[in-house]
Amino acid sequence: MKNMMSKIFTCLFLVNITWIASANETALKNPDGSWKWTNRLIHETSPYLLLHAHNPVDWYPWGDEALARAKKENRLIFLSVGYATCYWCHVMEREVFSNPEIAKMMNENFINIKIDREERPDLDEIYMTATQLLTQRGGWPNSVFLTPDLKPFYAGTYFPPVDTPNRPGFPTILDAVHEAWVEREAEVIESAEQISTAIELATSRGFTALTDRALDQSVTTAALDYLRTAYNGTYGGFGGAPKFPSPSNIEFLLREYERTADESVLKMVTQTLDRMAYGGIYDQIGGGFHRYSVDAKWLVPHFEKMLYDNAQLAKIYLKTYQLTEEPRYRRVAEEVFNFIFREMTAPEGGFYSALDAETDAEEGKYYVWTAEEIQKILDDKEASRFNAVYGVDRGANFEGKNVLYVPEWGAAETSLKDLAAAREKLLAARFEREYPLLDTKIIVNWNGLMIDALAYGYDVLGEERYLRAASKAARFTLETLKKPDGELWHTYTAGVVKQDAYLDDYAFLARGLLGLYRATADEQWLNSARTLTDKMIQLFWDDKNGGFYYTKADAKHLIVRSKKPYDSAIPSGNAVAVENLLVLGDNYRHYAEKTLRIFAESMAQSPSSFMHMHFALNNYLTSEEDQDSSVPSMVTATAAVKDRNGEIYNVALQLKIADGWHINANPPGQDNLIPTTVTVAADAPVEIIDVAYPKGRTTRFAFSEQPLSIYEKSLTLPLRLKQKPKGTRQKNVPIILKLTYQPCNDTECLLPQTLDIPLRFSR
Repeated sequence: MKNMMSKIFTCLFLVNITWIASANETALKNPDGSWKWTNRLIHETSPYLLLHAHNPVDWYPWGDEALARAKKENRLIFLSVGYATCYWCHVMEREVFSNPEIAKMMNENFINIKIDREERPDLDEIYMTATQLLTQRGGWPNSVFLTPDLKPFYAGTYFPPVDTPNRPGFPTILDAVHEAWVEREAEVIESAEQISTAIELATSRGFTALTDRALDQSVTTAALDYLRTAYNGTYGGFGGAPKFPSPSNIEFLLREYERTADESVLKMVTQTLDRMAYGGIYDQIGGGFHRYSVDAKWLVPHFEKMLYDNAQLAKIYLKTYQLTEEPRYRRVAEEVFNFIFREMTAPEGGFYSALDAETDAEEGKYYVWTAEEIQKILDDKEASRFNAVYGVDRGANFEGKNVLYVPEWGAAETSLKDLAAAREKLLAARFEREYPLLDTKIIVNWNGLMIDALAYGYDVLGEERYLRAASKAARFTLETLKKPDGELWHTYTAGVVKQDAYLDDYAFLARGLLGLYRATADEQWLNSARTLTDKMIQLFWDDKNGGFYYTKADAKHLIVRSKKPYDSAIPSGNAVAVENLLVLGDNYRHYAEKTLRIFAESMAQSPSSFMHMHFALNNYLTSEEDQDSSVPSMVTATAAVKDRNGEIYNVALQLKIADGWHINANPPGQDNLIPTTVTVAADAPVEIIDVAYPKGRTTRFAFSEQPLSIYEKSLTLPLRLKQKPKGTRQKNVPIILKLTYQPCNDTECLLPQTLDIPLRFSR
């Protein structure tokens, strides 16, 4: 393989092609305004593929037609993988693929296939792995040359239209690769075979044998040690530039803090979330997070906005709000949801995928400001205050303009509240600008993440609109993207469903449905989650070795069947599946345990790649201690603060009791039965003043001659809580109510059970 690569690189620099034309100089339209070229991508629904529909390149979508032609004519395939909000994908489209002379070279010697990585994440993973193996780096656009048997042998990312001192231009690449195929076909095939074997080892075959490693806390300790080492103590986050939010890292830390109450763990979370919330990576005007920061300070973002980032981060800010009761974390989560409702929600109820980073071929143009622009919109006093709070008076920080951020945190929340009207004016003015490309694909797994986040938002904040949005999206997905046989489609765009769903689609949607069930106790969501999980096991489970494959067994035209266990910008589907399986209880637990075991050794060796699996392992270890806690209870409950008077909380604890069961009232009517009681943990920052236990229904059962007093179906327990004195209460401890009850049916009573109920704060 190395020998083959060396020969291709030699050819790249020996071939000398003078290139003059550029994409920006190439007119794609006729004088009458009609398109000069139209290729097969015009029939696609993906916004990314449609951007290339009028290239002079003879593009094919991935499918039987293109692949059959490559085999019949023994032609190499040039595979280009990207997505709608990818900046360098746009640059290559303008500079390279819009150039008729380059297109002529491509059309004469290659079968050219364009893929939207968000429609085909299975192909994206396979061929990105190839690029990483060949170049030791990756990125999009991903440019890969394949044999007619679909095996990769040469790859890169963005290629410029002309040779530069640092890299060959695309015409040089095309000539060198074509020459290698014509003159040394056997060597190319041998190299492609070696690379394909390496891909299989990296994505599937390396996870085939169960290890003897114990599933204990030592595995997750390795993950925590890694995060402590990688943590940036100055700016938060992990590592240097470019800086990604890494939601799985933060969610793992929050779970660790809940388990250990280690304040140093919570500090890593809060400092990271604060830096992000006040930095340029956060859209200070419209809400929502950009994809990542190009610097280590979270100041200058790569401006695309992704649904999956905002779903995960909204939930994390809400979890942190629950733990700390700091209003800034609630504010950020609410602003993220407002952005999603305003700009990313389809009329049908699903959520769109992404917003582009550029307009008019300028990255960030839609989001940045000058002091002069702000002055025209706000009055002098408002502008002066705004510029001081948002760093404008400190000078331009992005190509002569300003990415807004909050440099002074001290009284930031008060200042931000005072400037709400100014932000509204700037947001209205921003909507007058040319809007970035909106990728209107509705992707099942990403929607599952947002459904989960909104359900959690309702659970924590009691906002009915969050529940309505989550429920509407869940119903839309289950009704529109579900096939008659119970399988799912992966995407919906402009009324068209496409692609068989992947492991992530089933796991993430089930996670969202379980979130709705936890928030509402509505069993339709639990039943739908269980049905999806059963279908997921049927389609993706590896009966021999354990773990879940990423694709169905009958998926076509794949050189490997991956298990895709690693986190990326989203959690691993295997990890989310484990999380769901543990929630669903005993009948599913062995699938969760076997999945954890197959990846345990890799989790210990490379914790950064398996952070959500470590999160799931923590859940597994907790449920090992009390397995009943992971099984859906006969009693479900939610607790919300209805109003507050100083240090006194008036709380409504709502109970729903499964059909056919009841619990003992308080008092129960017999001395030997356990009454239903509400307490709080000893370390809680509050204490109970009183609980108004309602009167139960008096009845008799066959197993007892004496009358009993019971609760059944649903009821509300009003109670009052009081904050403990400051010197006696621990900081950052969540308020958990403990409901102790004894479930009974018409013939028997079971042992008493205790249910932990987190207290949520309504408006």
